[in-house]
Amino acid sequence: MLSRMKADMGLSVFAGLVIGGIIGVVLDITEVPAGSAIGTFVGGFVAGLLLYAMRRRTLIAGFLVGLFGFPIQLLIFLALVSTGLYTPPQAPEISQEVLLVALAVTVLMQVAGGAIGGLLGGMIRHPPPGTVEAPRSHLPPPPPPRPEKYCVQCGAGLAKETSICPACGAKQPS
Repeated sequence: MLSRMKADMGLSVFAGLVIGGIIGVVLDITEVPAGSAIGTFVGGFVAGLLLYAMRRRTLIAGFLVGLFGFPIQLLIFLALVSTGLYTPPQAPEISQEVLLVALAVTVLMQVAGGAIGGLLGGMIRHPPPGTVEAPRSHLPPPPPPRPEKYCVQCGAGLAKETSICPACGAKQPS
C-alpha cells in the first residue's frame, strides 16, 4: 500500500511538473507577469487533482511541483534557446545582488503557487473525510472451491454436508 501511495504521489508530481513547466515557459516567453509562478500554480493544481488523497498530501504534491518547477522551467527554456527555437530579447545589465534577490523571489513565488494549486486541486477532488482506501490486490480472485460430492440425480456439485440438492431438490445419501 505504501509503495502505491508513493507511486501515485510521484506520478502526480511528474505530471504537474511537465504541465506547469510548459505553461510557465510559454507564459514567460510571452512576457506575462509572474508567468512561471502561474505555471507552477497550474502544475500544482493538476498534481492535486490527479492525486486522489487527503489535502495534506495534495499540499505536499503541490509544494514539490513548486520547488522543482524552477529547475524544470529553466531546463525547458535552455533547450528552446540552445536548439534555436527561441531567441531571448536583449536585457539590460543587472547587478548580481538584484539578480539573486529576483531569483529568490521567483522561487518563493513558485513554491507558494505550487502549494496553493495543490491544495486547491485537492479540495476539488478528494476522498470524503474518514475514508480509508481499501488495499487493491494485484492477484486475481481465487477459484471457487471444488465440489466435494455430486448430486445423485442431476450431477450438480455439492458441499460435503449438503443433504438436499439446491438445483433439483433430490435427497442425498449421507
